[in-house]
Amino acid sequence: MVRETQDEAAAAPVPRPDHAAQPSASPATSHDKDRYLVLRAQDGDINAFEQLVERYQGRLFRTAYMIVRNRHDSEDIVQDTLIQAWRSLHLVREPAAFRGWLMRICTNKATSMARKRQRRATDAYDAEDLETASAMAETTSSSTADPAESSEVNAQIEALADLLASVQPELRIVWVLREVDDMSYEEIAQTLNLTESTVRGRLARARSLVMRQMKEWA
Repeated sequence: MVRETQDEAAAAPVPRPDHAAQPSASPATSHDKDRYLVLRAQDGDINAFEQLVERYQGRLFRTAYMIVRNRHDSEDIVQDTLIQAWRSLHLVREPAAFRGWLMRICTNKATSMARKRQRRATDAYDAEDLETASAMAETTSSSTADPAESSEVNAQIEALADLLASVQPELRIVWVLREVDDMSYEEIAQTLNLTESTVRGRLARARSLVMRQMKEWA
């Protein structure tokens, strides 16, 4: 993926000249670090963009997988998202909001694909799919690899995917962003271009469907 984003460098737009002042020290918070890396990447620093890729590719894959429920489709969505992000990085006016902007690209692509390829709730999961989802999710974790922990992540992903199988994509994505990615209502609203009240309404419906599904399993 990194190599492909490097190949896109020649076609990338010229960065904006209005952000000459950049942090000289390592940023303290996640948003500060995003801002620092985005500003550098907008000035053509490919290494900075590679760091952004490392920070978010696991989150992107996990989110895409929860929506489309297919490893290969999820990999395609992540790749397309990162390529589009590199090409359009000059459009980011508030670098600290990079995460929401990036997730918007990903969720739009994933939701579009989910609508085209509605999968039945009875579709079987491939073990390779689950292992990949688990491994990609761990790329954003600071914990060391542990076989028992990986098995637990696998089981959690399988259970979540099964629960969400019958939930409409529009509701599913809100649930994933809130319950899995721990985004605020405001962040979700900005990411999906919705009002906060709409986000709360969709989340309530999604939670209701998930709870109903859990009761049926009990």
